[in-house]
Amino acid sequence: YERSGVEEFRRFLDCRELINTLDIYAAYEKDEIIGMIAVQDKQHICMFFVKRGNQRQGIGRVLLEKVLESTNLKEIMANASPCSLIAYKKLGFKVLEKEQNVNGITFIPMKYDKENFLSRVVKCRDKELILGERTLIMGILNVTPDSFSDGGDYFSFEKAVEHAKKMIEDGADIIDIGGQSTRPGYTPISEEEEIARVVPVIKKVVELGGIVSIDTYKSKVAEAAFDAGAHILNDVKGLQYDRGELAKLVKKYDAAVIVMHNQKLKSKRDDIIDSIKNFFKRSFEIADRYNISRSRVILDPGIGFEKGKEENLEILSRLDEIKEIGNLVLGTSRKRFIGSILNDLPPKERVEGTVATTVLAIQKGVDIVRVHDVLENKRAAMVADEIVRKY
Repeated sequence: YERSGVEEFRRFLDCRELINTLDIYAAYEKDEIIGMIAVQDKQHICMFFVKRGNQRQGIGRVLLEKVLESTNLKEIMANASPCSLIAYKKLGFKVLEKEQNVNGITFIPMKYDKENFLSRVVKCRDKELILGERTLIMGILNVTPDSFSDGGDYFSFEKAVEHAKKMIEDGADIIDIGGQSTRPGYTPISEEEEIARVVPVIKKVVELGGIVSIDTYKSKVAEAAFDAGAHILNDVKGLQYDRGELAKLVKKYDAAVIVMHNQKLKSKRDDIIDSIKNFFKRSFEIADRYNISRSRVILDPGIGFEKGKEENLEILSRLDEIKEIGNLVLGTSRKRFIGSILNDLPPKERVEGTVATTVLAIQKGVDIVRVHDVLENKRAAMVADEIVRKY
């Protein structure tokens, strides 16, 4: 334990009148307490710690969940010791006032929005995604011969599985598997062919322990993918293509869904962000109709879909405005607008440009980045997270 934390804890224990008013939750390893949270009146956290060697394992988050389950109040207050301030911030607490000192105990008043916390835990079947603690990486796996960037590279089962393993090793949190190219001018294929391409790969990646999203807008393909173990639907039509069939499946399989904006912007007089928000409003309404929790809906502004270079750049500069209405994923990887900025470099040479958009996206509040080059974007995200999510 940090020496300063031990000293604070001992002073805290000396306040017997306070200790006797608390509900205390603890995490144990064998006979040792490795984490503890103490709450007064089901709304005020007076003590919260995790042993140094057991940090970064999600113990603090689980303890906080226990507190949130025990109360109907929307806000949780906390007095954070200075040595635990960063840990509180990572969990989503906001500073209310400057550092204070009462009876020799130094603390910083903080507040947590319970509804915000619950929206950050995205349930997807037997898995869950924790948003906000760090940027999650979604690795792209195109099992197609004609995708704009890597068509044919991973078309065989063996190469697809090998690449999935490599992306997981490089730090991918999600593997996004698609069997139908959606590049400009793509050629549609039958549902049967798409299923034949993706299902064997999905089964294998699930066996490897990976979280899998299926990139499709066809309900039969989605159902086959869910039967094979997929956890998330990535719908480039934003649930607005098939009269609710995909929404029914998301609910049936207890999955999560990424809804992408894919609509021509009506005119230059329309505000781009307003148009995107209105589109997502309709997607949310469909999710509500089928009783899909909004915490399971992740928004994708659809960079490159029905949008030109200047529109893409404006959206990227205003991502924080879209973030206001929900959790956010961004897919800019190797896209044409990056190539045009870089003197028409081919897709596989747009890695640095993609990394630049990843760092910008993190600053704007994006939760997940969807990329081809996992390792490079993972490393960039780790550095950006240390800055953006700490301070």
